[in-house]
Amino acid sequence: MWGFLGVIVMIQGFGSAIATMFSDDAKFGFLLKWAHEYQPFIGIATGLLGIGVLVLGERSKSSNGG
Repeated sequence: MWGFLGVIVMIQGFGSAIATMFSDDAKFGFLLKWAHEYQPFIGIATGLLGIGVLVLGERSKSSNGG
C-alpha cells in the first residue's frame, strides 16, 4: 500500500516538474496543479517525498516478514 502511494507521489512530483521545465504546462496531474509558480522546486521536493514513502513502505514490509 505505501509503496503504491509512494510511486503515485513520485510520478506526480517529478512529472509536474518535468512538464513545467519543458512545456510550461500548468495542468499536469492532480496533486500539484495549485503550485505552478513554485515549480520545478516543489515538484522535485514532492518526488523526493514519494521516494521516501516508497522506501519506508518497503522497509516496513520486509521487517514484518511479508
